[in-house]
Amino acid sequence: MGEQIAKANGASPAVVPYDGILLSDEQRADFDRDGYFIARDAIPAELLERLIEAQDRVYADQKAKGELAKADQSMHLMGFLHRDKVFLELLELPTVLPLVWGILGWNIHAYHHHIDVHPPIPKDVRKTWRWHQDGGRQNLEIESEPVRPLLSIRTAFWLSDVSEPGRGNFMCIPGTHKTSRLPRPEDLTLDFEHPEGAIEVCPNKGDVVIFDRRIYHGRSDNYSELTRRAMFIGWTYRWIAPHEDRIITPEHPWWNDLTPIQQQLLGAGQDAISYWGLGGDTYPLREYLRERGLLDPKVNNTR
Repeated sequence: MGEQIAKANGASPAVVPYDGILLSDEQRADFDRDGYFIARDAIPAELLERLIEAQDRVYADQKAKGELAKADQSMHLMGFLHRDKVFLELLELPTVLPLVWGILGWNIHAYHHHIDVHPPIPKDVRKTWRWHQDGGRQNLEIESEPVRPLLSIRTAFWLSDVSEPGRGNFMCIPGTHKTSRLPRPEDLTLDFEHPEGAIEVCPNKGDVVIFDRRIYHGRSDNYSELTRRAMFIGWTYRWIAPHEDRIITPEHPWWNDLTPIQQQLLGAGQDAISYWGLGGDTYPLREYLRERGLLDPKVNNTR
């Protein structure tokens, strides 16, 4: 996508990648201070409808297999990029990928992804403690107190309107990406209040929330009349292993339809050492940025 879109339409390639969309100083400041920001109207309307249709197909398939949550018929499915070809368009979405490499640099891949559908639930359902930092074993096995390393970020693609609280919103505690501890109730079987400073982030349908994996976050319950729909992609450095099994590989029938950058984001590499930015491999995203003078030598992860 990106430059490929311009060529397909017969227009001249953009001077900077992805129609000139770059991480702004304001977005960088928000991300550093709060641990997240919202990219408004980041999903084009035409793509949004195709994503919803594809999500419906995945949901129907999971329902037919009896894989939905029995309590509320919700779907929280790990690994979705291989389930419909339209999902792959999220990898190089012009309004989002520049924000990702603007934070992490070019040596990245999409290592984690899940697709969610949460129908409304009654208000008398007991609350569930969902507060966590992403990273799993990274938070236990890397000695980095008092502040854990960034390592990865998430992009949350919203296919439903969560512009009001109580719709299954992304919840977070701004600023907690710079701490490593969050007090929790001793007995989670009892009713509890959300932690101090917790907020419900309220994006519109078609917005994308970009957040630091270290921020303490969770999901609010959906008490509305709408079904909560979202897709999440986690991005990290290529020397960190994927969270889900790779389904779309060079042997997959879709592989040759992908751009070189999309292939990199799905794990392509000449050999193991190339994931460390060493050896004789080519790096499609790096070359794309280098040709446009967007590699800042003062920033370590863009060299």
